[in-house]
Amino acid sequence: MLPHHTDFNRRYSRYRQSGSTLIVSLIILILVMLVGVTAMTTSKTQYQLAGNLQFEASAMNSTETAINAAESWLATGTNWSDSGFTTYSSANTPELYPIGTLAALTAPANDPLTMTWSDTNSVQVADPGTDVLNPNQRYIIELMSTNNRLTGSSQTLGGRSSSGCNQVNTYRITARGASARGAVKFVQSFYSVLSC
Repeated sequence: MLPHHTDFNRRYSRYRQSGSTLIVSLIILILVMLVGVTAMTTSKTQYQLAGNLQFEASAMNSTETAINAAESWLATGTNWSDSGFTTYSSANTPELYPIGTLAALTAPANDPLTMTWSDTNSVQVADPGTDVLNPNQRYIIELMSTNNRLTGSSQTLGGRSSSGCNQVNTYRITARGASARGAVKFVQSFYSVLSC
């Protein structure tokens, strides 16, 4: 009788194990599914982050284009001595501010970070290589100082007198660039131009 009793235990044990295999398989299947869902979510988040970085880079490029346009304008001819740097005119030269004018305007018009950038207080810049104005590229220029002597310069160089100009006007350029998705970047640059 002993062999018969052992045979019964084997059969009972075999049926009991097949049920636990099903449960373990379901648990593994659920875990694999959770890993897949997590991977999809992470992938979507990374895709959105990459897109946001691309729009931020686009806004920065627009800002740098505006800074370059303002510096080129100041460096060309006698633009650095434009009458807009003497008397503020929102009608003729809205982007040019004499010394202290920007600070004297009522808030929030005087803060480039919070003001509404428009044709009444800034100038649009054309896209590089085209004449098409881009409303996402704007700048303002503020006169900061006049006839400053260059550091380390003098009228006498090497024991001889020099007729070279050693005085500059200094300007602060604030540029704003925006992208299609609303990313905004601001850059300020100080630029000096010989004043004689």
